[in-house]
Amino acid sequence: MALTASLFASPVQALETLPNIMITADRIGQNQASISADTTVISRKDIEQSQATTVVDILRSQVGMDVASSGGAGKTTSVFLRGGNSGQTLVLIDGVRVGSATTGSFDWANLSTADIEKIEIVRGPQSSLYGGDAMGGVIQIFTRKGTQGSKTHISGELGSYGTSSAAVSVLGKTASNISYALTANGLRTASVSAAVKGKENDPYRQFTLSGRLNLPVGKGELALIVRHVNGKTSLDGGFPLQDILNYTSNTKQSVASVKLTYPLSDSIENSLQLSRSIDDVIGYDPAGGFNNSDFRTQIDQLTWQNHIDWEALSLLTGVDMYRSQGYSNSARLNRAITQAAGFAALSGSVGMADVNASMRYDKNSATPNQVTYKLGVALHPLDGLKVSANYGTGFKAPSLNDLYFPASAFSAGNANLKPEKSKGWDIGLGYQYQHSNMKAGIHATWFHQNYQDLIVWQASPTFFYSPINIGKAHTQGLEISANMAYQASYLQANWTYLDAKDLTTGSWLARRAKESGSVTFGSTIAKLHAEVLWYIVGPRFSSAGNQKYMEAYKKIDMRMNYPINKQWKLTARVENAGNVRYEEVSGYGVLGRAWYGGISSDF
Repeated sequence: MALTASLFASPVQALETLPNIMITADRIGQNQASISADTTVISRKDIEQSQATTVVDILRSQVGMDVASSGGAGKTTSVFLRGGNSGQTLVLIDGVRVGSATTGSFDWANLSTADIEKIEIVRGPQSSLYGGDAMGGVIQIFTRKGTQGSKTHISGELGSYGTSSAAVSVLGKTASNISYALTANGLRTASVSAAVKGKENDPYRQFTLSGRLNLPVGKGELALIVRHVNGKTSLDGGFPLQDILNYTSNTKQSVASVKLTYPLSDSIENSLQLSRSIDDVIGYDPAGGFNNSDFRTQIDQLTWQNHIDWEALSLLTGVDMYRSQGYSNSARLNRAITQAAGFAALSGSVGMADVNASMRYDKNSATPNQVTYKLGVALHPLDGLKVSANYGTGFKAPSLNDLYFPASAFSAGNANLKPEKSKGWDIGLGYQYQHSNMKAGIHATWFHQNYQDLIVWQASPTFFYSPINIGKAHTQGLEISANMAYQASYLQANWTYLDAKDLTTGSWLARRAKESGSVTFGSTIAKLHAEVLWYIVGPRFSSAGNQKYMEAYKKIDMRMNYPINKQWKLTARVENAGNVRYEEVSGYGVLGRAWYGGISSDF
């Protein structure tokens, strides 16, 4: 079995031999060993063992990831993949585009793990398959799906900062092959002050309800998916950042999808998906003024795919059509952008090589049309050895804010903007060894990506701000992961070196650490499983102009679980065990040492 980056995302699976099936890299699904792109698969088993309550807590330990949260639970949270901007990574939930059409990025603060089956990460330019927003990579979230029989899961947890959470899931599959899954979960916490020097806590509460129904339709399947999140958090503001009493933000994120998958023959399969995602954020400050806001965006999407699978060759063709609509109290932002695209991808095996090529044409109603492409190869010269290389182009269309931000005495959007563009490549080398009860591996990837026509909000001599295509940047670096497992113990480590520069100003890109990594050691003794995680994050600048320097930090988390019997399990964890004081965004607070204990049952 050839090595893939996924080996190092999954210590839980360290001694499992079944191959991981990756869907996102080629939109159809194949064994990760044959995929040239640098990818990670995080399974439900990994998620449960991590005891993470949010997806972003899992992403923090992944190679090539930087995370920035603005002040504790529920506050705006951004993820930077290989040094790219947060809006340059496409986020999908069950194939549905999510995020704000006004800001052009996804806020990770409210994404719970309770209903998540799997997380897939694809690094590097993926616009040739997914279009705009995927110039830096793709992160796809898959919700839970029922399997044979019926299963109910309940869990609850209490902890520091007045934190409490609970979840219940009902999953199953009937004798007539109707699959169902329903999950509800909620969380409350007093958290900490969003302002690092604040005196009052800024609490957060979140509720998620999701459901999935898969129905057999002849030889095919119809999947119905809905997901709704409601998160409310208190905020701080002002300059410098300070306490603001009763200033709140209420976020609602919804996804609805209908997908029909139908085989036309043994080698041809069609799929058609209709979906809608909604992002609604209301800011309310009883004192009035600038803090009051109401922004709602909606993305409607239609995707058709046709997959032809021959013995050693696979051809995918498809069409993407979507409409991004903004709603606000400003008529200028009540706009819509439509986009239509056609794409094709060819992949196959020739001797020891797995090769792939893809191309896409995107037509946008507001900006010039784009053509993107990608080429990749994975070589397997020896058993366990994998050498990979990829080259691709990407783009990101301007957001509604960039194009149509309401004109005032201080700022305005620019309807004449061009898309941001990129070209990137990576080379990977990995080796995996497995014998009896031992499994070990190492994987290294060097990557480089150039960005041009970056959209920058620039001030005129009269301090009037407007976006223009002026920015140039490059991100390059080295990602190394290693893993060793023996019987019931394992050791996992990853390290990222990143050179992320704004070539226009010479500044370091904000909130990207030059060096970062994590080390995980876990072991099971009798029935008790324990795990220790050590995070290392290098120094960063919080602002684009590099005026706000943030110190490096190291943080330790610990967790354990103990199954009482086949149904009941006890869990415990300590986050930031050393009570380290650090910042992910300058001026914003983070949690100190926090203790949590919980119980769960499956029946």
